[in-house]
Amino acid sequence: MNRLLLLLLLSPLLSFAQQAAIDTLHWSATRRLQLSDFHSPSQPGLGGSEFYYQLGYDVRPTTIGSRPSVEAYCLMFRNLSWVSETARNERTLAYNQVLFDLVEIHSRLMKAKLINLRADRHFKEQAKQIEYLTNAELGAEVNRFRAETGGGDDLKALQRWQQQVVQRLYDVPDLVTVYRSSKIGYGIFFGGGGALPVGPLTQTLGPSTGMVYGLDIAFRRTMLLIYPALYNATLRSGFSYQNSSWETGMRVRPTLLEIGLGRIVHDAPRSRLIPYLGYRLLELTPQDRGDERYKGFSFISHAPAAGLMLDLKIGDNTRRSDRSEDSFWFVRTKLSYSPLLTPRAVSGGMINLQIGIGGFGRLRKVSYKPERTLISLPGNLI
Repeated sequence: MNRLLLLLLLSPLLSFAQQAAIDTLHWSATRRLQLSDFHSPSQPGLGGSEFYYQLGYDVRPTTIGSRPSVEAYCLMFRNLSWVSETARNERTLAYNQVLFDLVEIHSRLMKAKLINLRADRHFKEQAKQIEYLTNAELGAEVNRFRAETGGGDDLKALQRWQQQVVQRLYDVPDLVTVYRSSKIGYGIFFGGGGALPVGPLTQTLGPSTGMVYGLDIAFRRTMLLIYPALYNATLRSGFSYQNSSWETGMRVRPTLLEIGLGRIVHDAPRSRLIPYLGYRLLELTPQDRGDERYKGFSFISHAPAAGLMLDLKIGDNTRRSDRSEDSFWFVRTKLSYSPLLTPRAVSGGMINLQIGIGGFGRLRKVSYKPERTLISLPGNLI
C-alpha cells in the first residue's frame, strides 16, 4: 500500500467544532473503520489507500488547588483519506485500523504524561515538548509497521500487528476524565423590589421601593441567603417612638436585611425553587439625615421571615460531564413575609417582593478513571 502521511498537530487547542467542520472521525473502541469513512476521491494512477490523522490535546483550568483538566484525542480526516477501487477490501480496512489504533495508543500515553505535569508556568512549554516527542515516537512506530507489513501486503505480519495493537489497547488504559462538583456553591443577585405593608402598618407607612442585593452560599442543597435592600417610602401618618415624633408625610428610608436558610426543593435545567426561613432586620431612618430635627431618629424592628424564591435559568443549563464548572444565569422572583414585633402604633407586617438577575455556580474538581479497552478480533483476523 502507499505511504502514510503523518499530519503533525497544527494547534493543540483546536476546538472540536473546528475539527468537525472539516469532516473528522474520532477513534472509538466500539466503531471500527469502514470503507465509507474514506471520503476523498482516490488519486488517479495510484493504488492502495491513504490515511490522514491528527494527534492533539486540550487543557482546561479547574478549581484553584486542583490539577487542570487534560483531554487527548486522535482523529481521522475523512475528507482527505481515500481508498483506490482496487483496494476496497477487508485487508485495507485492517491495515488502516491498525494505524488508527496506534494513534490512539500514543494519544493515551501522551495524556498520561500531561496529567503528571505540574500546573505551573512551565506547563505549556513542557506540554509542547511532550506533544512533539509523542508525534516523533508515533511516526517511528508507523514507519516500522509499514516496513514490517510491506505496506499491508504481508498478511501474517499484519495479523501479528493486529494482535499486538489490541493487546496494547488493553494494557494502556484510557484515562477517562471525571468531574466532581464541589459541595459548595456561590451565587449573587441584583435587582429591584418593594415592600407592601399589611395590617395596621398600612395606615402608617406607604409602599416602599428600591434596590436589593443578594449573596447565596450553598452547601449541597442547603443555602445560606444574605439579602440587604435599600428602599424609599413616605409616612402616611405620624407616630411616636422612643421619645421621637415621626411626622406625617416624612420621607423615610427603610433598610432591610434578610438572613435565611433555604433548601433547593426543585432544580431542573430551566428552573429552580427555594423556600426559606430566616430573620429580618428593618431599620427606618429619615431620608434627610442632615436635618437637625431628625437627629437620632431610628426605628429598628427584628422579626422572623419566611419566603420563596423562583429562579428561571437563562440559556442551556444541562449538566455536562466535559465542563469544569456548573454555572448558570437566572432571573429570580423572591417573595417573603415578616411581621413587625413593635409597639401598636406601627404593628402589622410586610410583604417583600424582589425581582432581578443573578448567577450561581459550583466549582468542580477533576480526577481520572482508568478504563481498559477490550476489542474482539474475528477468528480469521482478516
